[in-house]
Amino acid sequence: MTETAPAPSPSFTLSLLGRFELKGPHGLVGLPNKKLAGLLAYLACTSPQPQHREKLSTLLWGSHFEAQAKQNLRQALFKLRHVLGQSALRSDGEFISLDVAVVGCDILQFQELVENGHHEALSAATDLYRGPLVDDIGVNEQGWSEWLAGERERLSELAVGAMVALGESELSRGRASHALLAGQRANALNSMREDAHRLIMRALSAAGRNAEALKYHQAVATMLKRELGTGPDAATNALAAELRKVQEQKTAPATAEIAAEQAGPTIGSDKPSVAVLPFQNRGGDTEQEYFADGVTADIITALSRFRELVVIAAGSSFAFRDKAMTSQQIAQQLGAQYLLSGHIRQAGNRIRVSAELTHTGSEAQVWSSRYDRPLVDIFDLQDDVSSSVAAVVAPVVRSAEIERARRKPPTDLSAYDLYLRGLHHLWGGTREGVIKAIDLLRQSLSLDQQRTATLAALAWGLVMAPPLGATTSPDAAAEAIGLARRAVEEDGEDAFAHAVYGFTLFGPAGDNDQGRIHASEATRLNPSSAFAWGVLGMIDSMGGAYANAVQCLHRSLVLSPEDRMLHLWMTGLTASYFALGQHEEGVTWARKSVRHNPSNGTGHRMLAANLVGVGRLEEAREVTRMRDATQKTTIRDLRAMRFFKQHETLERYLSAQQTAGVAD
Repeated sequence: MTETAPAPSPSFTLSLLGRFELKGPHGLVGLPNKKLAGLLAYLACTSPQPQHREKLSTLLWGSHFEAQAKQNLRQALFKLRHVLGQSALRSDGEFISLDVAVVGCDILQFQELVENGHHEALSAATDLYRGPLVDDIGVNEQGWSEWLAGERERLSELAVGAMVALGESELSRGRASHALLAGQRANALNSMREDAHRLIMRALSAAGRNAEALKYHQAVATMLKRELGTGPDAATNALAAELRKVQEQKTAPATAEIAAEQAGPTIGSDKPSVAVLPFQNRGGDTEQEYFADGVTADIITALSRFRELVVIAAGSSFAFRDKAMTSQQIAQQLGAQYLLSGHIRQAGNRIRVSAELTHTGSEAQVWSSRYDRPLVDIFDLQDDVSSSVAAVVAPVVRSAEIERARRKPPTDLSAYDLYLRGLHHLWGGTREGVIKAIDLLRQSLSLDQQRTATLAALAWGLVMAPPLGATTSPDAAAEAIGLARRAVEEDGEDAFAHAVYGFTLFGPAGDNDQGRIHASEATRLNPSSAFAWGVLGMIDSMGGAYANAVQCLHRSLVLSPEDRMLHLWMTGLTASYFALGQHEEGVTWARKSVRHNPSNGTGHRMLAANLVGVGRLEEAREVTRMRDATQKTTIRDLRAMRFFKQHETLERYLSAQQTAGVAD
């Protein structure tokens, strides 16, 4: 028996989930207007079913006279055949259809994968769903608007169902973090779907976060009451009851767990270890003892969310509260390389918290600071101080470790040392630095291919290389996505990995919804991570949620005011202020951005755009002249970079660049 030859691949591929994109044998194909794109999208969505000419003309030209609408349709069909070839459109009298053998479309593939229902098919289907159907095509015709709204809702519900089914499959495979992400993505598309809420609750419980799952149920009940005037359905309430039983059965930690808590860091771990000694109360008020202990415990919790650190458990740290031992002796007992200590003093209606970090080997003070806060709500104050301290201590330890690695002989570098050296170059934000960082991080991975932080750092370097003017391989974007995905799979609780994965999905992959979900998960996993808040802010800045971007980016700057990534977060701020029309603020932050990193090309561009916005045209042109003396960027280049995802904002930005002297 002879085998049937596989069907030839279509000459054109059409992506409609998210932004409209048509690719041909020679790359992207542009269509001259939105209605032509809309016609092709409609024929692709309804293929291979033939569509009556009158229906097509009414759909896109219903507001015109009948004769003019028919003429417009004939012209549109002629133009499509000119672009796609004569065989792409089949005509049978008054009926027109698209030949799927010539033009392949993601809609048909998406529907087939969802119908398949197997794990791999569902995973592929959810990857295909990059956003609402043709979310960048606007056609002001009633017929089109009604069809598009209905089709978007149908496809969105298919996607939600696929995500929930995928999450259930992930749960059955014991991958709770993956199930949680599937549920969160489904919820982002439709917050009224209780099957998605139940998936999130089960995933949280499976990940050992049972109390959080119950708290989530309460939030769902509140939301449903507010939005629909009703409560969760019977299945959701039954699940909550099961989780309450689990919670009630939890008793004190087992003896083995207590022993593990009292132990020091794992022998052989190359991560730096930090112990937080109980903060001392120097105010004389015994009530402040509780506050001091609360701050200490919260700092330990906040620091433990930085996966790059080994943080000594609270039980071990508090055991040394009143012992007459030196810091050196305590460090030896705990096996800690760094000790964080401090004291708290109340004066009137204000609290002062002083903290210092010491390297136990050299007994050198690595960092110290103090925090003065008004004494208003004691719990809010405790959260504020602990998150602020943790946010600064983690990068300080990282910087100290980087300096240690840089002093080691090149012949004696471990995978961790190479990773640290790579970070030093990566955070500098220069073309030369990112090239060197990528090389060092690749060397590190060659020695340890499963280090989550290295996978994520290399992915970040590959994503940041093109904006910095560094040349990368054609498949660098795909490699970055793969590395970041591996990092999340290696450690689903790593905020840094989730933030990087979110940015790679949002940027190179163009999957706005899922990119933001991962970035939001990073801020939930580690609310003290300036990097996580910065990435979420950048995604919102480019994606159009400008007011939220400003909040997130300011949060990042407050958490880590000396961070080497400041120039990037400041660039996001100046971009958001440009989009909001607050150009004076944009100029201020753009100047800060380029002052922190003179190599920041996007920062210079945003400075020029905001200067145009306030009417200082000569200054804007001078910025462009200085920047283009070495880097001849054009409007075409900037359009391809697509810093702003929203069409109107992008066009306004490009117009400002033209006014500032950027060549076409």
